[in-house]
Amino acid sequence: MYKIDGKDLSEYGAIPSKSDGMTALSGVMSLPKRTGTTEYDWGTSIEPFVDAEDIELDGRKLTLCVTIKADDTELLSKIEAFKNACISCTSLTNDFGTFQVIQKYEITVTKYVGVALITVPFWEQNYVVATNDIKPSNSGSYMLDEYDLFKDFGISMSSSNGINNTSERIDVSTTLPYMATAYRSAMDLSLTCKMFGESLANLYQKITKFEALCISPGTHQIKCKNTSRTIYFKDGIDVKVEANTVLSFDLKCRVIQ
Repeated sequence: MYKIDGKDLSEYGAIPSKSDGMTALSGVMSLPKRTGTTEYDWGTSIEPFVDAEDIELDGRKLTLCVTIKADDTELLSKIEAFKNACISCTSLTNDFGTFQVIQKYEITVTKYVGVALITVPFWEQNYVVATNDIKPSNSGSYMLDEYDLFKDFGISMSSSNGINNTSERIDVSTTLPYMATAYRSAMDLSLTCKMFGESLANLYQKITKFEALCISPGTHQIKCKNTSRTIYFKDGIDVKVEANTVLSFDLKCRVIQ
């Protein structure tokens, strides 16, 4: 079910087209990045800005793909009517909810005989963070804070390369060569993950609650088997729908210890 300002796509002769292989509206599973300054280099340590008032999120792009079929005498007029509806659109609805959007990017139309494929990127300026009401398991080999990634969220980590690395030293500008090596900078870490669920609706509920945990105030502890690091999140999470029961994403975080 997809609606533009409360009107079903069928009213425009538009049929949802699976842009990412599974859904016609991509981006609704993703977490936008943080905006503003996220950390400060004191020369001897890196201070992350992770208080509630420090965490401001950017908007995110939601891309709708549709197909319009008609004979050549009606196709162009249907395309124009649909594009005009998208340009004036302020709310976009699917089975997961209603999102407040504007249409500010290029609309692309690929036209064939009797059919047109249309891609419409919308912008959701005010991302609404979900409520994480999942009770943590408090144990496990792969964890974020008190949550077992697989038991609590259905997340399997296929790669944790880099978690045992040491970040480069903090460089300080001095008149003489700076020789201290004890003070280390923050380090970017990317963990390759898949999330498994019972359905797309179930995956949407779990990924949005997991993202709420990631963006919650304070630093977090990531544990991969016997290694634990202090982290925070700033880059967002770009989620791909691989199947009705599988999502994939790279969990990007900033290691500060």
